[in-house]
Amino acid sequence: MRDLRERFLSRGSPEVPGVRDVITASWQRALENRVDVERPEPVYVSDRDEESLLAHSAAPVLANLSEELAGHPTAILLTDANGLVVDRLSTDRALTAGLDQVSLAPGYSYAEESVGTNGIGTALECQKSVLVSGFEHFNGELTGFECAGAPIVHPVRGHLAGVLDLTSWADASGPLLLTLARTTAKRIEEAMLASTGARELSLFREYLAACQRGSGAVLAVNQDVVMVNSHAEERYDVTDRSALITHATDLAGSAKPATVLADLPSGISARLEYRPVYNGDVLAGGVFRVKNQTVSRRTSARAELQLPGLAGASPAWRQACAAADASLGGGQWLALSGETGVGKAAIARAVALRHGRRQVVVDCASADVTEDWLPALAEEAACSDPPVVLLRHLDALDETVLPALSDLFTAWQNDPAQHAPAWVVATVGSEPVDPGIHGAVMAFFARKIEVPPLRHRIEDVQRLVPHLLARRAGSRSLSASDACVRQLMRLPWPGNVRQLDRVLAAAAHQLHGGVLDVADLPAECRTFTRRRLTKLETIERDAIVRSLAANRGSKERAASDLGMSRATIYRKIRAFGIVDEMC
Repeated sequence: MRDLRERFLSRGSPEVPGVRDVITASWQRALENRVDVERPEPVYVSDRDEESLLAHSAAPVLANLSEELAGHPTAILLTDANGLVVDRLSTDRALTAGLDQVSLAPGYSYAEESVGTNGIGTALECQKSVLVSGFEHFNGELTGFECAGAPIVHPVRGHLAGVLDLTSWADASGPLLLTLARTTAKRIEEAMLASTGARELSLFREYLAACQRGSGAVLAVNQDVVMVNSHAEERYDVTDRSALITHATDLAGSAKPATVLADLPSGISARLEYRPVYNGDVLAGGVFRVKNQTVSRRTSARAELQLPGLAGASPAWRQACAAADASLGGGQWLALSGETGVGKAAIARAVALRHGRRQVVVDCASADVTEDWLPALAEEAACSDPPVVLLRHLDALDETVLPALSDLFTAWQNDPAQHAPAWVVATVGSEPVDPGIHGAVMAFFARKIEVPPLRHRIEDVQRLVPHLLARRAGSRSLSASDACVRQLMRLPWPGNVRQLDRVLAAAAHQLHGGVLDVADLPAECRTFTRRRLTKLETIERDAIVRSLAANRGSKERAASDLGMSRATIYRKIRAFGIVDEMC
């Protein structure tokens, strides 16, 4: 086999008599991917999911197998669907050291694209069990090993969940290595089914009970399942139901009951009452009762306020703006909380502008913010024209500064006529502020408002897009097509308005015409998936999107350019949710 491998590498011929077809096909892909022949270069990903259903279900199976293999030089490896090693068990020190030398360890991806022919990557590529022994490996440093990889299929969704790989020395493994890998993969699938089935059954029972107890809209949600009763389908259209499911998904991992208000694209304000469901001590998901929220006339009137320089018409956004404006009018100090990029500072600035107030802005996260700036801040506030003081990222302020800031706040509130600013507003993140560190300072803020994330007011994208494009247009006339806006409204926007602005700025910079379309959007916006992608998956997704764009949507040509098989690119397009406009 050594000579056959050398013959292939020297000639690059796709046909080598005496070598199995599955191996020569993999060698050919490795050449097309320009994989290093001597030294493996697996990609390292730090944020692997060690708490997934796959990892949780496989743990006892792998532990039992490890006991059975004690004393035998065989390592057990579990990977996700991208070849990323999630877990590794080995009782043989020499073998463990050998695997470490080639980075066959947790956190590294053994996908074919980076390592070439191996039991993990080739099993993923072929979607079937594969034994790769000795010089069948493409990479020279792997030729001392024998690897048996067996795919693990999600028992409910039907997609490829990962690979169970058994690796040993090439001259030490027995003929049953592949059979053992297949058997173990099946055991993991059975464990996943048992876990998933029990979890879904618990959720389904609670869902049915909730439907029977009342006549309203009911949803049940977990990572794999969404259930919506007929009342919800009749009461809410497809767009509103999608928004409800997004809100429900955000809450479904919480261990405590909760009630949230959701502003839907149609303008309806809905109240979601969440109750977690358990299967034993494992969270199985959550059941939601949905009721329309009655908005008082007074609230509705206030919600009509439009602050200068801001865009958005959703009830949640308008209510936040109106409440902030009323806070200044009533002389109440205000703390605005919310995720990064939602527009907390923008609201504060807009309120100050509407009331004609001078602004003093301090970024408390800056390394330059020490006790030395407090006298300057006090002097600014004591002017004849009292300003609005905006303290951004107050929750990030160095705790050594807090006592002096608390003293300044006390002086301002005890003698507002002489030394205090017109209004003090602080912005903090979405996580609860540590009461031990910042509680005394936060107590000065009588009014607290949470600014909703963009995904909870997704209808505002329709107004934000033209508003943000107008700021970037300069002398040009810029607009976005309806298809482009629809695609932007499908996305979860973890970076909120700031991310949307960055995306539009990048697209506008590359745009030659005046109308932004889906094809002009960055790769991150041309896909849709509810789960968060790993860094490696993000790199793969962006490469596929760019290649599809360069090849005018042809999957075959894109696959050829990327050195992938057609089956692989189709599978990844589905997994990454790459939109039809690209394909």
